[in-house]
Amino acid sequence: MLAFMAAQQARADDDGQVVTPYVQYSILYDDNLLRLRDPAQAQATLGTTQMSDTVQSKAGGVRFDRMFSRQHIRLDARLTQNTFDNFRQFDNDQRDLNAYWGWVLGEHLSGDIGYVYSQGLTPFQNLRVLEKNIRTAQTRYATAAWQLHPDWTVRGQYSRFSLGYDLPSLQNNSFSQDIYEMGLDYTARSGSIAGLQVRHTRGNYPEPALVSGALINNSFSQDELKARVSWLYSDKTKLQFLGGYVRRERDTGGAANFSGLNARLIADWDATAKTAFTMNLYREIGGVSDIDANYALTNGLSLSTRWRATEKIRVDAGIDYQRRDYNGAAVVTGVTPSGRKDTYKKYSFGVIYAPLRSLSLMAAIYREDSSSNISGFGYVSNGIALTTRYEF
Repeated sequence: MLAFMAAQQARADDDGQVVTPYVQYSILYDDNLLRLRDPAQAQATLGTTQMSDTVQSKAGGVRFDRMFSRQHIRLDARLTQNTFDNFRQFDNDQRDLNAYWGWVLGEHLSGDIGYVYSQGLTPFQNLRVLEKNIRTAQTRYATAAWQLHPDWTVRGQYSRFSLGYDLPSLQNNSFSQDIYEMGLDYTARSGSIAGLQVRHTRGNYPEPALVSGALINNSFSQDELKARVSWLYSDKTKLQFLGGYVRRERDTGGAANFSGLNARLIADWDATAKTAFTMNLYREIGGVSDIDANYALTNGLSLSTRWRATEKIRVDAGIDYQRRDYNGAAVVTGVTPSGRKDTYKKYSFGVIYAPLRSLSLMAAIYREDSSSNISGFGYVSNGIALTTRYEF
């Protein structure tokens, strides 16, 4: 889906259209939509051995994209209706908004200001709560970069992320996170960049969680000092590295504190004019996904490839492997039992076909395989998705 949306944005950038209304229709079949271990678990929790479902998504939106002198304004608003064939109790309406202003002031100051809003059903692999649970996520951010010298740039960033759930039983998982970052970069004549950055993160949980009869507050502070490198090895190869020391402390202390190395290496290789590969290797403190509140030490590797078969057809494939160690992680209700260790694998393959500049079609298949040392947290899921989108 991300590849599909990226292709749509590239098409819009090319045609120069300022206001673009669009409609989109998707149909998804998944043989284990709720990410359950087996039919026995489905029977015990839902009263049925049914695990598969078909989901239809009908969306309509409008995108505004225009340059005002050197200022770039972009807005994308979308409404989506999701309906389930079997688990109709999860039918929902989703709302998404993305606003962006890329600003330039004088010859040496630039940055961006943005706001991202999303309200929709919580993915079942994130919180194991088999009730309709609508989450609302908001991100506000602002960055600024000052070019002190043709070779040196000082940059700063502030962002605030908040996440809330509508189910009363999950209110203690709602949280907010403020990030402050400063960095200094050196740009070589080749275009490669080397720099240092410091970051402070403050995470706040308004309500404590009740775990094993005790109230636990998962609010935390996190500090990072990392090196940042973007190396243009050749015209076809680019290496990016971000890594260094991270220390995370929960307000109430205890085994949930962490300190150690975090790093991510990204390699991009344009093998030919039509074929490209990307490798992502990382060791990071983070949640099952960035939008979730819990965290674990995750070691991961992902590989992806893109092949432009013709001017109208693109083929994508990817493999994602992760090992998540929750030892010492903050316990979040419904997500993180003590001592949990997971292994996650995903395989995906997709084809994007654009017969017209305004019409795109996508077909994708995937397989997810998750295993855990905690009973009931492993699952296998296979799915296929078909999507069509028309821009007016």
